[in-house]
Amino acid sequence: MYLHYFQLKDFPFAVTPDPTFLFLSEHHREALGHLLYGTGESGGFVQLTGEVGTGKTTLIRALLQQEHDNLDVALCLNPQLTVNEFVAQICDELGAKRPKRAGTTLKALVDALNEHLLATHADGRRTVLIVDEAQNLDRDVLEQLRLLTNLETSKHKLLRIILVGQPELEELLRRPDLRQLAQRITARFHLPSLDAAQTRAYIRHRLVVAGGNAGLFGTTACRRVHRLTGGVPRLVNTVCDRALMGAYSLGRDEVTTAMVQRAARESLADEPSRIWQVRPAYRVAGAAALVIGALCLGIYLGVNRPAATESTDIVSDAPETGSAEEPAETAASAEIVTPQVVTPPEDAPVTIVVPESSSDSETPAPPPAPDVAEVDALPDQGADLAQLRRMWGIFEDSAPPCEAFPADGLRCLSDQATLDELREFNLPALLTLRDGDQIRDIILSGVGDDDTVRIVTADGQQTWSRETLLSFWTGEFTLLWRLEAPTRRVSRGSVGPGVVWVRRRLAIADGVNPDNRAGRPSPIFDQELETQVREFQLRQGVTPDGIVGARTMILLNNLEPAPNTPGLGVATGRD
Repeated sequence: MYLHYFQLKDFPFAVTPDPTFLFLSEHHREALGHLLYGTGESGGFVQLTGEVGTGKTTLIRALLQQEHDNLDVALCLNPQLTVNEFVAQICDELGAKRPKRAGTTLKALVDALNEHLLATHADGRRTVLIVDEAQNLDRDVLEQLRLLTNLETSKHKLLRIILVGQPELEELLRRPDLRQLAQRITARFHLPSLDAAQTRAYIRHRLVVAGGNAGLFGTTACRRVHRLTGGVPRLVNTVCDRALMGAYSLGRDEVTTAMVQRAARESLADEPSRIWQVRPAYRVAGAAALVIGALCLGIYLGVNRPAATESTDIVSDAPETGSAEEPAETAASAEIVTPQVVTPPEDAPVTIVVPESSSDSETPAPPPAPDVAEVDALPDQGADLAQLRRMWGIFEDSAPPCEAFPADGLRCLSDQATLDELREFNLPALLTLRDGDQIRDIILSGVGDDDTVRIVTADGQQTWSRETLLSFWTGEFTLLWRLEAPTRRVSRGSVGPGVVWVRRRLAIADGVNPDNRAGRPSPIFDQELETQVREFQLRQGVTPDGIVGARTMILLNNLEPAPNTPGLGVATGRD
């Protein structure tokens, strides 16, 4: 319906677990790292939990989509099986030859599985069992899983197991009768929902992957989506899809907060509390109730306390010593000096007196916070590629357009990205900002850990909040980078020094000194190297296509930056 209207190639907010649209937030990247660990040589028993709709199944699909050398995977999507059915399903997934006669015993099934695992291990292959929705596993099936981990040689486990489920799985494994199983889990990770900034990046990421405009949802609309959905990706997809339909039906080019609100009311029937929290009428009514309650409390306290003194300062009016007419607890509390609420005379000025600290020690003053500019409009003068080139030490009044590079040993990359992706590139970038019909280019010159960014315009440098930048940024960027590899693209089938350069950089990524490795690195880009590249790309949040192009080369450069390479002041490179 709305695909042609918004010039989209695919539905950006389908709720199916399509790994093409996988958004690797910091937590999703870590979760995927746990799954990769579970499939590795030293992988054991891994547990991944997360609330409904946080993207666990999509991560599994992304993992299975990759080509892994010498790895067999059995995926169980229906855990509500008997013990015999469960083991039989594992045999079928792995292609193990199990007895076909009816009424096959559990022992016969386990023997067939063990025979298959021994054969694959002898061939140098690893076997992984992934169980989705594992919180629904029966207690007897969980016990059988524990027994399957006993299938091993003297040095290696024959079956690696990954349990993926909702938080109830964690509660299930805390049962005393399952403690033996829980003790065998070697890695655990809980996948949380997205925060506000991640939700905004998630929405824009999916729009870009679908071939659309990242600015279809403005900053305020994205913020409203997060408040209504709690940052749960599946709910975000549901609301955004319905909001796009609303924008299409109204002939609008951008989704507004009102459209998001209406979409949530129509699509989140089981989430009334979140919708109630942000409806304007309810917010006004709630605020009015709080004000009336505070006034009533003030009147009550004023009537039931001793008369106020002539001083109009609001301080504790407790007497310095107790008296016979006063309750004992009043005297006891006389030493506590706290602000009290009384009713001052009408039209009298009101002063708040804050008691001084009784501590004699002085606390060192915190470092001054950055001077964050309050920006509600685009700067009058933007920036250009010539300014960006000056950051690389090239001082010229003009610069060739991006498509005219390479020049001066530099190359130009112009694309779409999130701020987190630019943090990983760790290079100054020319960003395109939009405010209505106005468009400006500014330079992102730094990213702080305190939700601030440094930007450069023709008028100089400023510090903005991250939220301010994202409210104007379209997601478009242009950056300069230096080609340090002998060739600009390395992929399956490549031969020569470029392949050697990739192998050396990946060794650094693994914390290994490439000069200390025995033998000369192979100059052939084989399947094993492609797998290593994919794993590196997954860790860095780049599309894991196994091709070392511009984005991957920039990240490999960061592992050992060349002298005088400008950066954003963030830690990148080695994991």
